[in-house]
Order: sequence, then C-alpha cells, then structure tokens
Amino acid sequence: MEAISIMSYEHIIGGIIAGIISFLFTIKGLLPISNEMLGVLISLIIVYGLGKYAEKKYGRDQISLGSWISNGVLPFYFMWMTVWIMLLNYVVI
Repeated sequence: MEAISIMSYEHIIGGIIAGIISFLFTIKGLLPISNEMLGVLISLIIVYGLGKYAEKKYGRDQISLGSWISNGVLPFYFMWMTVWIMLLNYVVI
C-alpha cells in the first residue's frame, strides 16, 4: 500500500478513538470530569500527534502539508464527528 493510504487509515482509526474519548468526556457520570471542550482538545492533540508520527514515518517528501490535510485531517475529522454523534444519539446510559 502507498504511504498516503496507510496514513489515511491511521487517521481514521485515530478518529474513532477520539470520538469515543469525546463521548466519554461529554456524558456526565462516566468520568470524574465532564466537559465537551476537553474532548475537543484531546482530539486536536491526537490529530497533531498523528501528523507528527506520519511526518516522521514517511518523511516530508512523500507527505506534504496539503496531502496531510486532505488525506489525514479530513478523514480524522469526519470519523471523529460521526462516532461522537452516533454515540451521543444511540447509547443510552
């Protein structure tokens, strides 16, 4: 597989994990702290860390800023929002 495809899959998995973490911080009673902003902040840290990991693993010559945004940040964002909204709407606690 190409480096960009692998990077996209890594960001999609990160988006799923970030959606679950955001859900846990949103629902009161699951964690000692319940704040949506913490979930968003942790998600931003995750996507930044994934970008630095991809840059170190594949190099800047294979993954430029534009390809990271279109093949990394956008799949991360859409998967993060999808998982977070689905969990908020369909998980009854």
